Amino acid sequence: MDENQRRQIWNLRSEGFSYGKIATTLNMSYNAVKKYCGRFPELKGYGNVVKQMFDEGNGKYCKQCHQLLKHHPKGRPKKFCSDYCRKTWWNTHSEEHDKTKTAYDELTCQNCGRSFLSYANPKRKYCSHECYIQTRFYKGGHNDQSTNYGD
Repeated sequence: MDENQRRQIWNLRSEGFSYGKIATTLNMSYNAVKKYCGRFPELKGYGNVVKQMFDEGNGKYCKQCHQLLKHHPKGRPKKFCSDYCRKTWWNTHSEEHDKTKTAYDELTCQNCGRSFLSYANPKRKYCSHECYIQTRFYKGGHNDQSTNYGD
């Protein structure tokens, strides 16, 4: 097997060809192609799975519908072709993003003293807007009067 055949095996596997199709295209034996692909984890497996792995790695195709993506020269590369594909993919892969395992903090309200959970904001002081209003306007001094003049 020469270098040209090796490059062609990589190209054909990235396009989703099976071992048998590659063997007939390159006029090689099935076992030679399979043995060569077995040396590289990127080339192992079913043709469509290998193609999908190559596509996700390069970011050329939508993760949901596998359409070719058009990237802008500036900014972050796209993963999905539309909002519909993005929402569909996340709904079917919701176990990959479990919000219960993320940053929840247990805090104590400065007004009522109750314990509450805050999602990704450890600087919260109050459990609700009502507690904030109660503290800001009805306890302590008269914070709503800016001056003592003009009354």
